[in-house]
Amino acid sequence: MKKMCASGAIVHIGDAARQLRTSEITIRRDLGRHDSGLICLGGYIMFAEGAAEGYSLSRAQDTNAAEKKRLAGLAAKLIEPGDTIFIDCGSTLPHLAAAVPEDAHVTVVTQALNIADQLAARRGVNLILLAGHYHPESGSFSSPAALEMLSEVNITKGFFSAAGVHERAGVTCFHFHEVPIKRRAIAQSHRRFLVCDPSKWGRSRPATFAELSDFEEWIGQPDKG
Repeated sequence: MKKMCASGAIVHIGDAARQLRTSEITIRRDLGRHDSGLICLGGYIMFAEGAAEGYSLSRAQDTNAAEKKRLAGLAAKLIEPGDTIFIDCGSTLPHLAAAVPEDAHVTVVTQALNIADQLAARRGVNLILLAGHYHPESGSFSSPAALEMLSEVNITKGFFSAAGVHERAGVTCFHFHEVPIKRRAIAQSHRRFLVCDPSKWGRSRPATFAELSDFEEWIGQPDKG
């Protein structure tokens, strides 16, 4: 199993069982008996140190920065005066926030501190911050009150990030606390756009929050050829 999780890969226990021709119960038992450095968390197998460190926003924002900025620029072209937009947390969509011009005459809804920081003083932008418990590893907030507030907002366009897009696991992220906000924002959005680069394809992270079919367009989708 160590080979499967090389370079920090996260593997679903069902996939591991099929490849090893064994049962999920056997894998869980073996992980508990031997100090392999691997753990099973939320049905996904990963190195324990990777689970402890998890996703780091500060590290992620320096990865593929030029491509993230390009994709965010494409997404920004979809924003129109009068829109109420949701901008998700992560390391790609702060580039979208930066591309929202002065006097854009839009409302921005977000649970992400790095998005709010950029837009709080932006003229012509009405900011709604979904606050609550702060999670520094993702730079985002979560709370029941945030979900209730989000339920009252009609979002014309939602822009969502992801850490992995997998044929069976769906659209995924690292942190389970992000899932309720993402799902509620998807439900409240008239139009939904996934903004993430092609390197996310084929990757499965612990928390599934959507199916690819939930989105009108994937900005950054790999070439089908």
